[in-house]
Parts: sequence; structure tokens; C-alpha cells
Amino acid sequence: MSNYDALELELRQLQGVSFVALAERDGTTFIELLARHGTDRARLRDEAAHCATRHLEEPAEIHVLDQPRDRPVVTRGGRVKLVLALSADGGPTVEVNLSRGSQQCVRRAMAGNTESVAQAVIEGLRVLGAHAPFEVVGLHALPPEWGAGLVAVLRDTATGELRRGVATGPAPSEAAARAVLAALNRSL
Repeated sequence: MSNYDALELELRQLQGVSFVALAERDGTTFIELLARHGTDRARLRDEAAHCATRHLEEPAEIHVLDQPRDRPVVTRGGRVKLVLALSADGGPTVEVNLSRGSQQCVRRAMAGNTESVAQAVIEGLRVLGAHAPFEVVGLHALPPEWGAGLVAVLRDTATGELRRGVATGPAPSEAAARAVLAALNRSL
């Protein structure tokens, strides 16, 4: 697990955080946190700074934003986690394993097809009881100078709203799965 991945996981666990975004530019890591209503923003910023110091060698710039009032965080059932996404016996499929609380779900996707993996994540979320009325609009690789990773663009089929998530992974299939979860983490 990279330092960025470990930092992102730790930041997501901070009390009051509903969204985390990381980006690196010109030797500085930019951290954006979306704070639930009633969260002490100064305390959250200090905790995030301590996390960044433990995981990063370069400087970090931290921004804490308030959760929009018209987008409450739905917490029923707990957070959805990607347990793993791997090739099943080296065959033509990838297994996407998700967990939510004590529930687990496995969905299969075509190996080497990130859109198939992204769709498997959305289907898995529905099986786990998450409200996920989304479709995959596209998956785009980040430019090499930005580091390895994918941007997932999803559309809410009811409202047309677009959501985006960025993630890395040891393989494009895992990056796609993680990017979908990053795009939806405000509503899961």
C-alpha cells in the first residue's frame, strides 16, 4: 500500500469526514476534506495535518469544507469497503469483493475491462442495499506525470448529476473499483 493510500484510509476514518480527495502538484500534496455538519473544522484540520506528517515527506495543504446541507450523508448499514479485486485463477474474469458491515458481496467482471469492473461495483452496491442509481459515463487514465490512476465519471440516472472519483491501485481493475467508490462515498 502506498503512502497516499494509507493516508487516504486514515483520513477517511477521522470523525466527521464524509469525503477525502488527494492531489499532488509541484511537490505539494493537496488534501480536501468534506466535513459533516457540526464537526469542529479546526480540530479536523489539526488531525489531518498529523496524519499527513506521518505519511508524507512533502508539504501538505489542507482544505476543510462543510458538507452541503442539501446532500446529507446516508449512514445506514455502515461504510462500503472494497475488500479486493483480483483475477479469479488467472482466468478471463476479475472478482470484485465488497463488504458493508457484516455483509459481503462478490461480483464478476471481464479482466482487462475497467468499465466492466466499475459496473460490477455498482451492481454489488445494490446487492448490499445501498441506494446506487448510477451508471458509468466513463473511466479515464490520469496522465503519467500525475501518477498512475483512474478518474471514474458516474451519472445519477434520476437527476443527471455527475460524480467523479479518483483512485490508484496495483492494477487498473482495482483502480477502477476504488474510483467508483470514491465517486460515491458521499452517499454510501
